[in-house]
Amino acid sequence: MVGATATGKTQFSLDIAESLDGEIINCDSRLFYRGMDVATAKPNIKERRGITHHLIDILDPNEQYSLAEHLKAARQAVVEIISRGNLPIIVGGSGQYVWALLEGWNVPEIEPDPDLRAELESIIESRGIEYLAEQLNETAPEIANRTDLSNPRRVVRAMERLTHDAHNSITLQNKPDDPPYDSLVIGLTVDRKILHKRVIKRIEYMKHKGWVEEVQHLHDIGLTSSDRAMSGIGYKQMLGHINGDYDLDEAVRLTTVATNRLIRQQANWFRHDDDRITWFNVTNNDFNTRKSIIQHVHDWIATK
Repeated sequence: MVGATATGKTQFSLDIAESLDGEIINCDSRLFYRGMDVATAKPNIKERRGITHHLIDILDPNEQYSLAEHLKAARQAVVEIISRGNLPIIVGGSGQYVWALLEGWNVPEIEPDPDLRAELESIIESRGIEYLAEQLNETAPEIANRTDLSNPRRVVRAMERLTHDAHNSITLQNKPDDPPYDSLVIGLTVDRKILHKRVIKRIEYMKHKGWVEEVQHLHDIGLTSSDRAMSGIGYKQMLGHINGDYDLDEAVRLTTVATNRLIRQQANWFRHDDDRITWFNVTNNDFNTRKSIIQHVHDWIATK
């Protein structure tokens, strides 16, 4: 199940899991980290309704986690779920993680190169992310096409992979000819004005649920904006407030802007003209819509 932030993927996937003996595999990169719950809108134990979830709370915020590692863990989860006779339900808004799993990308497991990373980050600082993105696109368009070129961390990681392959005479195969899984991809969409209102409501809810306190705690235990997890939306912006760069209202505004930017990026990963995705408009989020989605999954399974 895919779609933009705040479309309701968590709730709809839980409905399907309850109806079809499913287990959920998380493909939202923001949910990997322990102790980062409020600003990620991570479902708590009660909200998970007793449904088994995989790849949530698997890392400390200062740990590194590559796409290759995620694919290995997610593929193992699929095997285990199927062995129990249950339905794997992949849920997330991180397009790279979702499509890498469903399309069977072959991603090399490489160690980060601190010296190269420092050099690339220096280039971004002096010449901008656009310069490095252009270099990646010119050198390896097949990698650039599946990289979020507005995300500095992902561009740097892509350049690391490219350099590793060049040094070792390895050709990175983007994906095999045939996908590894027979999958049904359900996409959720919400009218844009309503989605924007949901984003604002979610951020207000975060304030009341301890958003400031959560980020303050992470700051107090030594995490900074240089830690990968702290670059996530809601954390980077709140750190600026905690560090005295601006007031709380500005942190809220910046988080709203960043969330809406993310939604636009997600639309590039999950396109409405992609015939692999069956789209449902869930603006009303009513019983009939939920029933239609569950019935669609039932019908798909019946053909297998």
